[in-house]
Amino acid sequence: MEKEKKHIGIKILFIFIIILVLIILYGRYINPYGFKVKEIAITNNLLPSSYNGLKIAQFSDLFYNEETDLDNITKELNKLNADIIIFTGDLFNHKPSDKEIETVTKYLNELNCRLKKIAILGDNDLKYLDTIKDIYANTDFILLDNENTLLYYENSTPINFIGITDNVDENLYSNDYLNITLIHQPDLVTKINKPSLVFAGHSLGGQIKIPFIGGLIKKEGAKTYLDSHYKINDKDLYISNGLGNEKITFRLFNTPSINLYRLYNK
Repeated sequence: MEKEKKHIGIKILFIFIIILVLIILYGRYINPYGFKVKEIAITNNLLPSSYNGLKIAQFSDLFYNEETDLDNITKELNKLNADIIIFTGDLFNHKPSDKEIETVTKYLNELNCRLKKIAILGDNDLKYLDTIKDIYANTDFILLDNENTLLYYENSTPINFIGITDNVDENLYSNDYLNITLIHQPDLVTKINKPSLVFAGHSLGGQIKIPFIGGLIKKEGAKTYLDSHYKINDKDLYISNGLGNEKITFRLFNTPSINLYRLYNK
């Protein structure tokens, strides 16, 4: 009897080890690669009627390296036929080589949308600021570094896009138009005092997600807000899972994503 119990215990331990190894292999070699497109409907009563159905495609945290499938990312973004493409920061997590700069610049220019392409700076971008600014200067992206830009369509009321790097200037906000704020680190949302629709990146969705618990890796700047959506008073915060991996190539139950938002007037 004791021998049989010991045999069963060894089998259970063996099965547990196999499952653990499979989870680790999945998190290292499968889950971090590829991505999904998440479609999200947003209603906002400040959206001008002429913009009803506006499509905004968001990608974030590219962390480009030799494993990054820019061909597929570009193909999928262009298939969405978005009106606006936004990039919420962090092209690289290292000092890029001349070849990497040339490659990323090329693919940024190949992205197509109907109205505008807008980018902001991430915390890693700030480490190589001159290089990153030069990249955007050679593309058709508008880089918003604590700045705003008005989007007009069919001579209607504009939408006010604000790109925040580190300083929330309330003078950039409008009391009359829909404000759409792009921030890299989602915890910065607490410093926004004006009504706004907010898009962020940085958190990587917690990188390792456990059912009913959520993301486990809480980075500086994403310790409070790291999941996909939060309603915070008069602000809606949407966070991208990102496409890359910052320090270790490992994701678990957390697929990289491109987000497609469809905006509707209430």
